[in-house]
Amino acid sequence: MAVGIKQIAETAGVSTATVSHVINHTRFVSEETTRKVEKAMEELSYSPNYLAKMLKEKKSNMIGLVIPDISNFFFTEIAAAVEKKLSGSGYNLVLCSSDEDPEKEKEKIAHILTYIPAGIIIAPTDRTCDYKGLLGNLPAVYVDRKVERIAGDSVRMDSRSAVSNAVGYLIASGHSEIGFIGGVAGISTTDERYQGYISALLEAGLKPDPSLISFGDSRIQSGYDSCRILIERNRNMSAMFVSNNLMCIGAMKYLVQHSIRVPEDISIIGFDDYDWTEITNPALSTIKQPADKMGEIAASLLLSRIADPDKPIEEIVLDGRLVLRNSCIGKNLADIRTCSE
Repeated sequence: MAVGIKQIAETAGVSTATVSHVINHTRFVSEETTRKVEKAMEELSYSPNYLAKMLKEKKSNMIGLVIPDISNFFFTEIAAAVEKKLSGSGYNLVLCSSDEDPEKEKEKIAHILTYIPAGIIIAPTDRTCDYKGLLGNLPAVYVDRKVERIAGDSVRMDSRSAVSNAVGYLIASGHSEIGFIGGVAGISTTDERYQGYISALLEAGLKPDPSLISFGDSRIQSGYDSCRILIERNRNMSAMFVSNNLMCIGAMKYLVQHSIRVPEDISIIGFDDYDWTEITNPALSTIKQPADKMGEIAASLLLSRIADPDKPIEEIVLDGRLVLRNSCIGKNLADIRTCSE
């Protein structure tokens, strides 16, 4: 079995990030720690093999991309856009998924660093992480999510305004008992979408009800479970906003299995707009975020940063768009307003 940096880190008693910094010379590591890592590499007969030339020249044509969930359509669309933008630039893409796990994300970043990449794009799982400490001077771009410490260029969507607009639409259609299903708590996109939901309620003079709110892990099963929780708690709930495309699949699955009609019994607006949202019955109203544009901009920002490491940091915020279809109607049947695109 090939020896990796994780085994070296365990043998040397250091972190995988430290091993990467020793191999790649991306950050100062004390002489004593360096000797421990080199001794572990020797004991384990570790050799980067095909990376030997890059190690010698301290450069490569690789660019890393770390996304939180490879099964999420949104992130795969970003990855496709990044790869398309890099095509013809002379750079190749190394793609990793962190599975929404901050520790696994650090391991994936450490793995990418063994390629001595020219730069890296990250959709962060941990807004409080010191990414600058992990990456040293490596050019980096952060996509979709914010981090608390300024660590590099970034591109994301204004989720708060988009969700406030969508929930405001439901309120204007006569709904006051509106459920909210959120993704992974603590990440910036989840927080912003929740804030958008709350701000729309408060602006309309409605008091937020904790029984109408449920958070999950941004995956299908948690969308199913959250929908069940909200339905069981609130028989008067007439509308629902689901802030993630996979969770929306789960929520709609629950509604279908329990013969809860959309939109007659409950109106629903989801997040992210893909082909499947047009062929559901009824077609699903969603917030469309420009994933392809986000990926393209992220790649452009990174290429620009590689070319000019000293240029000012850029933060680009894009707008989302509410796409209205037939999954929501006005609450008062005397004044039904069917959503149409």
